[in-house]
Amino acid sequence: MKRKIGLFFILFVTAWAYAGVTTYTFTSKSWASKVGSEACDGQTDGWTCDKAGYEYMDGRTDAQGRRYSQGVSVKTGDSNDAGATSVIAFTNVRQMTLNFCLNSSKGAGVFYYQIGDAPYDSLVITKPAVSGSGVYLRDSILRLQTPLSGQIRFWVHCTENAININSLSIRAEEGGSTPFNTVTYQLVTDVNQLQDSDQIIIGVHNPSVNYIMGYFDESVSVNNIHAIRGNYSADRTTVAANDNAIYTLRRTTLNNAPCFYIQDELRYEEAYLVASGGQTKNRLALWTQLTDPKTYGNYGYWDIQIAQDGEAVIMNLGNSLGKYLQYNASNNPTLFGCYASQGSQTPVCLYRRTEAIGDVAAIVAPLVNLGIGVLAGNKSVGGGKTITVNANKLTKDIQVSLLHGDIFAISDTVIDRDGGPLTVTYHANFAGHYIDTLLLTSDTVRAEVPVMVTVVQQMSIAEAVMQEDYSLVYLNDVEVTKKYDMYIFIRDASGSMLIWDGGDGATGKRYGAGLKNGDVLKNVRGRYSNYYGVPELAPTAQWDVRTGGTTAPEEDVLPLDSADVCRFVRLQDVTVINGALTGENTLPVVDAFTISGGIIQGVPTTMDAIVMLNHDVLQLWVVNQALYTGLDEIEMPSEDGKFIRDGQLLIRRGAQIFDAKGTKIR
Repeated sequence: MKRKIGLFFILFVTAWAYAGVTTYTFTSKSWASKVGSEACDGQTDGWTCDKAGYEYMDGRTDAQGRRYSQGVSVKTGDSNDAGATSVIAFTNVRQMTLNFCLNSSKGAGVFYYQIGDAPYDSLVITKPAVSGSGVYLRDSILRLQTPLSGQIRFWVHCTENAININSLSIRAEEGGSTPFNTVTYQLVTDVNQLQDSDQIIIGVHNPSVNYIMGYFDESVSVNNIHAIRGNYSADRTTVAANDNAIYTLRRTTLNNAPCFYIQDELRYEEAYLVASGGQTKNRLALWTQLTDPKTYGNYGYWDIQIAQDGEAVIMNLGNSLGKYLQYNASNNPTLFGCYASQGSQTPVCLYRRTEAIGDVAAIVAPLVNLGIGVLAGNKSVGGGKTITVNANKLTKDIQVSLLHGDIFAISDTVIDRDGGPLTVTYHANFAGHYIDTLLLTSDTVRAEVPVMVTVVQQMSIAEAVMQEDYSLVYLNDVEVTKKYDMYIFIRDASGSMLIWDGGDGATGKRYGAGLKNGDVLKNVRGRYSNYYGVPELAPTAQWDVRTGGTTAPEEDVLPLDSADVCRFVRLQDVTVINGALTGENTLPVVDAFTISGGIIQGVPTTMDAIVMLNHDVLQLWVVNQALYTGLDEIEMPSEDGKFIRDGQLLIRRGAQIFDAKGTKIR
């Protein structure tokens, strides 16, 4: 769940001039309705039925949280125009919003509406643009050029299949005031208070320490997370929201036991809090995977216990020696890290986001995070996002502008005083992290909303391996040279590297299932690191695959050194003796991929291999091997009568000849 941040100025004013929104949700085919949680009584509020609909259907919610199949159904027919008239008269109606759905792939007609004695107007409802999408509820906004007053009458004429009317929202002077939600972060005193997708701040359980845990910043430290100033209440039961300290808490299970993981959704989206100290260090960091089979185990999972006074014991479930997340006051600067002993440092506490309801003049809108844009070659990149601006008790429309407006643009400069949608777009020619401020003003009420996007440049493998450890990189198209278990070796025209496919941190599913030699990967992204000399990429998202090709090994590559790590090579006329290649390089030969029949030794062979580095030792991981076919017949100077003919190893015993498996040839 994306967190929503509202930066706003609050002003109390008198109520007589306000407009608001009244939403009627229909609950039966005779247009009975409710407003919020209040059922309309059909006399002082609600609708009188002019003609009942065909039927009423309860709504449902699918796995993605979308509502569908809800409301009063109006079907085709000569006399199907069902509708109703409002009991009350509205003053200065400026806008109505119709919420409806159709059949999965059909449904069309006209929604007619009339306000007071003014001529009726209409909205044409068309069939779904995408087959199967009609069942989901959608809004159509009916804007009036001139405000109108009077009772509202509507009727629905269906020309195809069915139209299902869910609700009608009316903006007028009689509209109910929408309560404005203000955000606070409250101390958690029972672990059961924590819910999946809670936004949390990690504080210090010491009344004399006014720090909270900031975000992971590699420019400050790659080993720990810095402490930043926190604004606590006098009784320490609340702490003020701080954009640089908010994380998202996820509830999950590990080995059938409940646990948590903590996500930095705002800055990195796909990054998790981990204990990364191994067996010697007190480290706390951010990484793109919840597990690391090589070293740290389940280092992204945490057990949380909370005492009644709010002291939280947050223990990592991975393999690192330092398991307990605590505040280190003795370090300079102070920081948050993981330590082997509970109580060796200052304990922490958790604050979870809650919403307090007020009734004030205000504007609120979510932070606009446009995510990551990728520059491919010299082409520019752009994108957009539509947000909802909410407002309460405003007397004038909302003026919209950007503080800078060089990278970002907005769809409207004016939004209705009851709020509405706003689309923010960006266009960039260069990589960078861009930030702007969206300014929203209505009379003396004001809000400022951060707008941001990170633009990255696609790069070659040669450029990727020059990045600092943990850098997020996006690769140009690459081809697979060898796939084995978690190892995916890739190359492009500039070089080779390894994708370490530890799987999706949330699901554990491998990104590279089913890959084979010759597949081309597009949109590869991940965190780069140099793992003891091996250039590795830990993927953070699923890539696209083009299958069907074949990737040939590189030839004439001897001699080899550490700069050749991850290359897919072919070596002609090479002999393995005692597990090592002889000749221009003396290199260990490893049957890492368990080739059929094992490694052939003692005779000239053709070998396809991946060049690897194992703790500073250069090795050849054999992909396949065959007897070298560049000779006609060579007698092998040995007592067992071995010789090679047409590339096949044969054994002469007296007058008889056998192949290498002992089958008699002659």
